[in-house]
Formats: sequence, C-alpha cells, structure tokens
Amino acid sequence: MDPVAHTLVGAALAETGLKRLSRYATATLVIGANLPDVDIIASFWGSDASLYFRRGWSHGILALLLWPFLLTGAIWLWHRWRSHKEHATPPFRPGMVLALAFLGVWSHPLLDWLNNYGVRLLMPFDGRWFYGDTLFIIDPWLWLLLAAGVLLARSASSIAIGGWAGLAIATSAVILGTGVASFGVKLAWVGGLTLLLALRWKLGSPTQAQALARPVARISVATLIVYICVMYGMARVAESALAQRFPAPLQVQANPTPGVPFAHRTILVYDSMYRIVATDGTVIEVPRQHPDAVVQAALASESTRGFANWMRFPVWRVKETADSWVVRFWDLRYQMPDDGQGGVGFAEVEVPKQGGLGR
Repeated sequence: MDPVAHTLVGAALAETGLKRLSRYATATLVIGANLPDVDIIASFWGSDASLYFRRGWSHGILALLLWPFLLTGAIWLWHRWRSHKEHATPPFRPGMVLALAFLGVWSHPLLDWLNNYGVRLLMPFDGRWFYGDTLFIIDPWLWLLLAAGVLLARSASSIAIGGWAGLAIATSAVILGTGVASFGVKLAWVGGLTLLLALRWKLGSPTQAQALARPVARISVATLIVYICVMYGMARVAESALAQRFPAPLQVQANPTPGVPFAHRTILVYDSMYRIVATDGTVIEVPRQHPDAVVQAALASESTRGFANWMRFPVWRVKETADSWVVRFWDLRYQMPDDGQGGVGFAEVEVPKQGGLGR
C-alpha cells in the first residue's frame, strides 16, 4: 500500500489506546509501519531498479524479525539522550516498545500483501511473490476509515490543522485529479471527507474530541478489518464464479478496481491465451505467447531485470528496425497492449541485431 495508508495504520493503532502503554508508543507504531519501505531508495536508480529491489529483502522474513529490534534500539538511544531533558508519562517501557515495534513492522507486509503488486515475504531465502488480490494499491476508503480514528485526537494545534489540511489536499489531488478513480468514487470521496470535517467541527473543543478519540479509533480499526475481510471474500467469490463460467483455467486472478468495492477485472490464464473479464462483463481474449530468442534476450537485459522478475501476466510485441528489435512488454494486471506505453506494468527493451540473433 501507499505511505499514507501505512502511516495512518500506525497512528490509528496508537489512538486505540496503545499509545498509553509506553512513552514513544505512537512514534514506534508509525515508524515501524513504514520501516520496510526503506527500499524506496532503489527508485533513485530508475523504475526497473525499483521493481527489482522493492518489496524484497526489506519486506522478507529475515528483515521483519530484525527491524523491531533495530527500531527499539534506536528509540532506546533517543530516550537515553532525551531522558535528562524532559519527563513525561507514561514511562518508557523497552519490552512494550519492542512489542509495539513488532506490531507496527508486521502491519506493513500484511497491507502490501493485500494488493496485486505482490510482496516477497520469504526473502532472502526465496524470491517468490505473494499476492492477496484484495485491495487496490491506493484505497480511498482505507484512508478515510483510518483518518477518522486519528483526526479527533490530533487536530487541536495549528500545526496539526495545517498537517491535516495538507494531507486532505494531497489525497484529494490523487483521487480527484488523476484517472485513478471513477466519477462516482470521486463524489463519494468528497462526501466522506466532508463528513469527517463536519464531525470534527461539530465536536468543537479539543477536550470533546479527545474524549471520543479512543472509541472512534477502535471502531475505525475494527471496521477496517471487517472491510478487508469482506473484500478478500468477495474477490475469491468472483474468481470462483468465473472459473465455473469459463471452465478449466490454469489460474484465476481478480484485480481490485480503484475505490469500487466488489468490482473486479478478472484474468483467467490458459495454455494459449489470457481471458480478461472486465467489470462490465466484457470478455477480451489475448494470445498467451511463448518467448522466442529475441524476447528471451530482452528479458535477460540488464535494463529489464526488475520487470522480468516482477511480471505476472506478461504479453509483448516486437518491432523490427534496421539495427535492432524493440520489444515492448505489458503486464495484464495493470495494462492492455492497446492502452499505450508507459506507467506501471509497461517496459521497453531494445535488442541489437548481433550474433545472428533473429526471429
């Protein structure tokens, strides 16, 4: 999931009452919920490097066991440095901080597993990708549910108000200003955001808001869990129904639709083709290809090793030029060949004509 979702998960968990268990509890949960994403630095080396390294070592079982101890150690050092400067309650409890660090850190791969991008949970021992195929990478309802659990507790100061305003603008820009969401989703987003702001405004004083913060946070987290379970179940129902409608697929995968619960774009895999069933029921059949020498050379290219490792339902087209072959790849989870070029799920490789390589 996106950084906003991970951050709100940590903050909402803290507001359920966990922040009272130890000093730095909120910081531990929020940092822990984002910690596996340190591999984002791979993005500085390009999109393919990001695909190759992201959701790998830092999200694998070995790192997930180490991160909580490293985080607890860092917080302990911070506490030692700050302890002579200030006194606060609750007291610092290292054992409790470690437990909260495990909770925050392990919430991260769970959320990542829920979408169709995948996560390599067994790294560095096994590079297999695992997919929950339940939520889209950006889920506006997850944002709203978690924000409800945090907004009441942390919206009193001018800094907090500015921060919430900035977050509302940034998330609204994603939902309203891009092609991610449909018109109905955009309308529902505006309604949900307005409802949250009206609730905070109606409560008025920070004292009233704080009194309701913990029960609201607990309700929002519980509702989120129910929402995820229902979404997971509906995705499996959709897969089962289409497997019966179109018998004997090798694999069935339901792609969640951004912001539209229970709507899925489903891919059925056969030996010779992919069958894609759109959310409106339209059926498209795409030939399933087997790579020839040129395509194999493209997949072995250093510039596409990340995509080759990450792709799940690939299709490709090869264009011949005077000196090379241009191979374009699409992953059907995110794009169809006629959707164009660029973005998530697309890669292009140029294979020189040398050494007798041909088709």
